[in-house]
Amino acid sequence: MLSERLPTCPSWLCETPRQVWLSIWPDDAMLQLALYCALGLGMLTLLVMLQVMLLGEVARRRATRRQQFNDQWRPFFALCSLGDELPVPAPLLPRGRQLWFLLQWNRTQLQLRGAARERMNHALIALGMDRQALALLRGRVRSKLIGLTCLRHLASPDHWEAVQPLLMNRNLVVSLAAAQTLIAMDALRAMQLILPAAVIRPDWALPRLANLCQQAGEQAVTLPLLIALTGSEDPRRERLIPLLVHGDPRHAAPWARARLDENAAPEQLQVALRCLSELGDPRDRARLLKALHHEHADVRLAALQALHKQARNEDSQVFLPLLGDHSWWVRQAAADSLATLPGITSQGLQAMLDDVQDRYGQDALRRAMAEVSR
Repeated sequence: MLSERLPTCPSWLCETPRQVWLSIWPDDAMLQLALYCALGLGMLTLLVMLQVMLLGEVARRRATRRQQFNDQWRPFFALCSLGDELPVPAPLLPRGRQLWFLLQWNRTQLQLRGAARERMNHALIALGMDRQALALLRGRVRSKLIGLTCLRHLASPDHWEAVQPLLMNRNLVVSLAAAQTLIAMDALRAMQLILPAAVIRPDWALPRLANLCQQAGEQAVTLPLLIALTGSEDPRRERLIPLLVHGDPRHAAPWARARLDENAAPEQLQVALRCLSELGDPRDRARLLKALHHEHADVRLAALQALHKQARNEDSQVFLPLLGDHSWWVRQAAADSLATLPGITSQGLQAMLDDVQDRYGQDALRRAMAEVSR
C-alpha cells in the first residue's frame, strides 16, 4: 500500500546515460555520418579557438618583453650618440637577445646623422656586437637582412669579404641588400661588381638598379657601366642602357654620340639624347636637329627637350613645325619651348599663334602662353 502512494519516477529519469544516448542516436547510417561530422567539426573549432587564444597570449607576452627591452636600452643608445665614450654601466644583455639589440640599434641609426651615427658605430664595436652581425650572415633570410643592415650602417671595408658572396644570393631581397651594403663600404668597387652581375641577374628590376646607382653616385657609376655595356657580348647588357642617365654625362657623351651617329634603336637613342641634354654641349646641335625628324615620337620628344636647354632666339623656326606633330607630348613640348625662348615677348607669341594652321598646335601654344603669363 505504501508503494502505491509514493510518486513513480518518470521513465526517462530512470534511464542510464547510455540508454538515453542510444535512444536519441539515429538508426539511419547517413544521419549517423552527419552527426559524426558535426561533432568532429565542433571539436576542431574548439581546438582552433584554443590555439588562437594561446598564440595570442604568447605574442602579447613576447611584445611586452620586447617593449621592456627597448625601454631599457633606448636611454643607453641615446647616451652613446651624445658622447665619444661608452656609457657605464651598460645594461645587462640577456642571453639570446642579441637579435633584439641589433634591431633596436638599426632603428636608432635611421634617426641619426653625422657624428652621432659614427658614435653609435663605435659603441657597437666596443660592445662586440659587430661580430654578432657578421654571424647573422650565416643564418636565414631574416637574420641575413638584419646583419646586412648593421654592416651597411657601419660601412667598414673590413667586412667586404663577408658580404660579397651574398651579392649572388638566390634570394632577391638578400642580394639587393648585399649590394647596398657593398656600396656603403666602397661605391666604386661595389659598382664594378654590381653592374656586370646585373647583366646576368634579370630579377634585379631596373628601378632597383637605378636606386643603387643613385646611392653610389655618378662618379662611381659611369666607368663601370660603360665597361659593362661595351665589354660584354651578352645581349642582355642592353637593359642597363637606361642607367647611363645616372652617370657623368661628360664620360657618357662619346657613347651617346656614337648611338646617334649609327641611328641605334629608339630606346638607346632616348638615353643618348638624355645624356646629351644633361651635357648641354652646343657641338651636339646638329645631332639634335637630326633627331627631331625621327619616326619615333619618344625620340623626337627627347631631342626636343635636349634642344630646349640650349635654345636660341632664332630657334622659333625649329619649334614651330613641331606644333603639327602627331604626338600630343611633342606638340606641347614644342609649345613650351616657344613660350620660353630667350627674348620672346607676348606680342611675338601671339604672332606665332596666328601663323599656326593646326588647331591642336594652336591649343598647345595657348596652353603654354597661359602657363607663362601666370
